Amino acid sequence: MKEVTVNSNNDSYRVYIDITLDKLPAVMEENKIKKSDRLFIITDTTVYGIYKDKLSRIKHLYNCKVFTTEPGEDHKTIDTVKSIYSFLIEEGADRNGILVAFGGGIIGDIVGFCAATYMRGIRFINIPTTLISQVDSSLGGKTGFNYNGLKNMIGAFYNPVFVFSSIMFLKTLPEEHIISGMGEILKYSLIKDKSLFNFLDIHYKEIYELENDKLAYIIRECVKIKSDVTGEDFKDTGVRNILNFGHTVGHAIETCSNYSISHGKSVALGMLTALKLSEKKLNLNENSYTMIKNVYKKLKLPTYYNVDNSSLFLYAIKHDKKNTGTMRFVLLNEIGKCTIKVEVTESELKDALNNSIFKEE
Repeated sequence: MKEVTVNSNNDSYRVYIDITLDKLPAVMEENKIKKSDRLFIITDTTVYGIYKDKLSRIKHLYNCKVFTTEPGEDHKTIDTVKSIYSFLIEEGADRNGILVAFGGGIIGDIVGFCAATYMRGIRFINIPTTLISQVDSSLGGKTGFNYNGLKNMIGAFYNPVFVFSSIMFLKTLPEEHIISGMGEILKYSLIKDKSLFNFLDIHYKEIYELENDKLAYIIRECVKIKSDVTGEDFKDTGVRNILNFGHTVGHAIETCSNYSISHGKSVALGMLTALKLSEKKLNLNENSYTMIKNVYKKLKLPTYYNVDNSSLFLYAIKHDKKNTGTMRFVLLNEIGKCTIKVEVTESELKDALNNSIFKEE
């Protein structure tokens, strides 16, 4: 089992990476979770259907109640948050209760927010079941839900007691989920770690064959990068902005496609536009775009987006919560190094879009 300690907000917690869930009881004990503690597992109906037996084993060992919600971004709303509050109240959950997020990034975000706000804060554990949640959303303390069609508009910063990532979960995922996760993994390589970029370029076949050591390596490397960044800037006021590379355009794609395009694929498309902006604003070598795009093809990531309503699309970009009056982007100086808060005009953005994701091959 691999471990990474995340230091943030004068607090620390561990991310455990293992093949199975067998060591979860030992991790619970290590983190002072007793068998007499009341656990409230929150998952969605899809995950529950796949892992009902695994959850039964946890329920056999601990004092657990399970709540299921519907899957998908359509249910990442205040209504789902309210239903979880109601469940906790009905079950008599007090401040000693512990929420367990068992699912992908949507479940992790919502459960984290409920933990941060129920009775002004109770403990929670994150057990991410998708690649994208294991490498990205399960750590860093960002929690929340969508509001009025705007991505993660309401939220809080709140850390879990620990994160337990089992590679076993990845073996049951459709390939589309692996591809989505690769969008965020590629992001980490571009902003901070050229050696990870080279690893993806060389070992893409083994990754898609779900080899344990290759998956463990890329999960650990992404966790280490995010840990370093969030440890320095927990509240996302400075250097943590680098984690938003590709996200401004990516969030607009998610919203305008009514979430039919996954988060990881949307971020990947957003990064291509950011790369074109980087050529103009930071003199990124034009050969870098071609080289990176070749890796996209190996990782099965999309390179084209057919926008239905360009005005609505630009509106969504301008109203991304990270933009305050002017459009600011994270851009790349070179692979492994980037610059935050680069101001971009609407004209520059349109040119970049037309020369990247709006350009059909």
